[in-house]
Amino acid sequence: MLIFRLKSILSKTVFLAVLLFNSCAQPPRANVQVNEEIPSSWQIPLPSQSDLTGEWWEVFSDTLFSQHLNTFQSNSPDLLSIVTRLEIAEQTAKINGAGVFPSINIGNSGSVRKQNLSAFGFSSNMLGFGSNDSTNEGSNSSVISFDSQNYGLNVNMQWELDIWGKLINQRRAAFKDYEASKNDLAYLQFSLSAQFTTVYYNAVESKIQYKLALETSRAIEDVRKIVKDRYANGLASSLELRLAESSLAVNRIQLENLKSQSKRSIRALELLMGKYPSGTLGVSSKFSHDLPSVPDGIQSEILERRPDVQAAINNVEASTYRLIQSKRNRLPSFALTASGGTSTSDLKKLLNGDFSVWNLGANVTAPIFQGGRLKANVALSESQLTLAEQNAVKIILTAFSEVEQSLADDLGIQKQYEAVRVAEEQTEAAYQLAVDRYENGVTDLITVLNSQQQWFNTRSTEVSIEKQRIINRINLLLALGGDFSVNAQ
Repeated sequence: MLIFRLKSILSKTVFLAVLLFNSCAQPPRANVQVNEEIPSSWQIPLPSQSDLTGEWWEVFSDTLFSQHLNTFQSNSPDLLSIVTRLEIAEQTAKINGAGVFPSINIGNSGSVRKQNLSAFGFSSNMLGFGSNDSTNEGSNSSVISFDSQNYGLNVNMQWELDIWGKLINQRRAAFKDYEASKNDLAYLQFSLSAQFTTVYYNAVESKIQYKLALETSRAIEDVRKIVKDRYANGLASSLELRLAESSLAVNRIQLENLKSQSKRSIRALELLMGKYPSGTLGVSSKFSHDLPSVPDGIQSEILERRPDVQAAINNVEASTYRLIQSKRNRLPSFALTASGGTSTSDLKKLLNGDFSVWNLGANVTAPIFQGGRLKANVALSESQLTLAEQNAVKIILTAFSEVEQSLADDLGIQKQYEAVRVAEEQTEAAYQLAVDRYENGVTDLITVLNSQQQWFNTRSTEVSIEKQRIINRINLLLALGGDFSVNAQ
């Protein structure tokens, strides 16, 4: 019966507390528009990149690259650590936002105690027991003692009623902190994927440069053969033969350097993918030449999808909630406490309702003097909000700057690419003409070797510019927060 009364009182108290909470705990609207809905749980997995950035990797039309990028996103130690850090951020948000809920604990206790009357200042002689003979002073029979046992089972509840909305704003701030962490980590994921793309196409460039060096070596050997034939027929001097041999030897040095550089770039790529750095990973043999042009109708609002911009906005919202909380910490706090259970000297009767005990209380605490702590906390929260707003402005301006610079670089690289294509065509024709004229004895070997070197230098420059086109496109995608679609979210 007593337990039933306790349940009834607790039910009514909780019902009244919920009414007070719903009617008084709603905070005023902050200057920054925030989401009023507080989800009960969060999903651990990092959002798919395509949800935030679109499938930006498809602009390169490189199937092998897409396969390696997928492996990187699945196995990269750096990306796997992001998931762990996101789990930490989620648990931190739950801990910091748990104050809005009641705290309920269950406990079980048991004790056995032996006590003698001498501990209370009594002796057996005072009570008329025992003997006054000094020989019995040390005898245990002259000491009267008693045993006691106590067992308890109890449930304790403590709940601070959020009359002024202090705790709900603390929870909202914690949730916004989690959102900021999630967006920061999502942008880090995008950045790491962009870095992987850069390393990948560096490896592609090294492979193409090495193949170009092999072609150069074969071309120099062809020239040397022509010189040797002319020398055997008395049409070329020993100086020309030595120049041809020297040119071939220098090319072999460059060939070995490029081979080593290609292996080094492949191993760097394998490390990023979480693979053993054997230097055997296959990469594309050429660059994509059909990169889509940047559409003219891209709106500046597309930058709002950048995760780092969203994180900056989340930090402003979290700081706003903390400012509201700091101001309301100066108001009185209301708390309910309740406990119920059983207490008995017989362990068998621990679950017997006849031995039930309960307690119900309410506390009101109002801050009177805190040494300026609460006032300073408000000032601190205001400064943190100002700092968060300034940081958000800085991040947004930086995003605009990165887009503007990438667009300008894209135009400049495109002009360089068009010019180097013309230069490559002209230097190749000049080399072929020089070889023909040398075979006919019209020009000297120096002209042939110079035109040959100029042709292959131009081809090497063309490869570097092609790689730079892709790298700048990666930078533009990173600056825009994903592909060129304004609908990518």
